[in-house]
Amino acid sequence: MNMSMIDSEPMIGVFLMAHGAPESVENIPEYLRNIRGGKEPTPETIQIISDRYEQIGGKSPLREISQELCARLESFLNQQESQFKVYCGMRNWGPFILDEVKRMKDDGVKKVVALCLAPQFSTWSTRLYFNVLKEALKNYDAEDMDVQYIGSWADHPLLIDAFEEKYRMALEKMEPKADESLYTIFTAHSIPSESITQGDPYAEEFDKTVNKLVERVQPKNWFKAYQSQGMIPIPWLGPTVESVLDKIAKQGSKTVLIVPVGFVCDHVEILFDIDIEFKKYAKNLKLDLYRTESLNLSPTFVEALASVIWENLV
Repeated sequence: MNMSMIDSEPMIGVFLMAHGAPESVENIPEYLRNIRGGKEPTPETIQIISDRYEQIGGKSPLREISQELCARLESFLNQQESQFKVYCGMRNWGPFILDEVKRMKDDGVKKVVALCLAPQFSTWSTRLYFNVLKEALKNYDAEDMDVQYIGSWADHPLLIDAFEEKYRMALEKMEPKADESLYTIFTAHSIPSESITQGDPYAEEFDKTVNKLVERVQPKNWFKAYQSQGMIPIPWLGPTVESVLDKIAKQGSKTVLIVPVGFVCDHVEILFDIDIEFKKYAKNLKLDLYRTESLNLSPTFVEALASVIWENLV
């Protein structure tokens, strides 16, 4: 490609954001300090979180999956010409949003599309990520970058395609258990209840994803639930997965499929909360519990992200 072509087609930055996760159990105290804005976690909290990470192999695969996702998305976006560069910044662990913004500025990016790897908008998550990104741009005198913020892509048709694929794959694996007695639970990460009373649209965003997916897969019996409530002693959005499992057990049903539509990658909320805790809880209720695979590096998911980005550049 010659220089005049490069000048006429400036590089577009795609800035993905995720929560971040410790790379080892030793990182957990510092990770918790990052989440709590520098506040020291109690030894009990460190122990609880360390135990969870020990049980999923000592670390979260979130960073590796996110970085590979960036590489695949960049290559998908650049099928015609090399116009896009994809970055992934984490809010609570490396690679931090701040460091990735510096890298993006050094690369000479002037136009950016920014989105969180959480399809459902929430002031509790999405807006916090956007604020950290804005601060980082200010920090590096990069406020002149033209940034397009994508707050919600909760019901994007290709995202629903990606979830539908994983749902149908799970049913195939579960045969012959995927019969009329199957109960499906769609889950998303819980947030503090007061966010909703203050106008956070998160519950409606969760509904957008679930309603579109239900239209496609038409489960006979289904519920929505919130998982992974925080450890701060305040009211969290419900119902909890446990309370829904209790309700299902009373119906005498034996098989449950969890579909975590609020998450796109494997992380502690999937690998520990669902695969270990909820499975154990369900077993005590004599229920068989399965879950759909995370989207992770699904080609349809990569295409969904690319589509969201292209649509916001038009």
